[in-house]
Amino acid sequence: MTAASSHLPRLLLGSLIGAVLGLLMLGVALAAWWLAAARHEPQRLVAPEGFEARLEAAAGPAAVGLPPVYVYDPGGPGSRGEGWTAQIAPELAAQGRDLRFVPAEDLLLAREIEGLARRWAEPPRRPLLIWRDAGGLMLCRCDHPRARAQARQRLARQVPEASAADAVVAEAIPAREAETGRPYPRLGPPPAEAAPVPAFAAAFDAPALSPAPRLPGDPASDGAVAATRAAAAPRRAPAPRRADPPQAQRDADSLFF
Repeated sequence: MTAASSHLPRLLLGSLIGAVLGLLMLGVALAAWWLAAARHEPQRLVAPEGFEARLEAAAGPAAVGLPPVYVYDPGGPGSRGEGWTAQIAPELAAQGRDLRFVPAEDLLLAREIEGLARRWAEPPRRPLLIWRDAGGLMLCRCDHPRARAQARQRLARQVPEASAADAVVAEAIPAREAETGRPYPRLGPPPAEAAPVPAFAAAFDAPALSPAPRLPGDPASDGAVAATRAAAAPRRAPAPRRADPPQAQRDADSLFF
């Protein structure tokens, strides 16, 4: 009893030191994961009502039919995100998106964006990209190559979904025309009709009826080979006709001779 009670403080102290070291290692692993990956992931934005309308009013309306991608970078010329935003603008235009810059002169909107971009004790990192996808608004702090790659992947991932929706609409148009019998209104110039083929062009396109002339050295066709074999085979003479009288006539003649 005395020996066990003397080792108890050491066991408790060893357990406490092991728990502290385990928690410390877990904290270091979480910090490394946060600094390397988690802080660069785009974040789902829970914005107050009317925030997107205020963004559109400050940046100006996007082109008709193009979803906007808002950029907030109050650093101005020479900032870290200026060159990257100029580089990604043609890429977003090719994806069917409109890149809109939010001016920093609107102090109320700038303060609201800064508050939404602030996460825990971390100051906001710029440039900020804000766009809408199927689940709502997304926010990317695109000051790191990993964050920019994540934003590009998420923006490019929505292009096939739009193409699939266009394909569904394209399939629905002929079905409606078949039901109603009236042409569905379409934008753009009318489809070009095929020009009639001239008579002289049709004569050139018609297949030739006469066989092509044979040249020396060409392989003979099956019909020519059969005709050659028939001409080369010897002809058999026809068997002579028998002119002998029937047996009864010969027997009658034998009585007189």
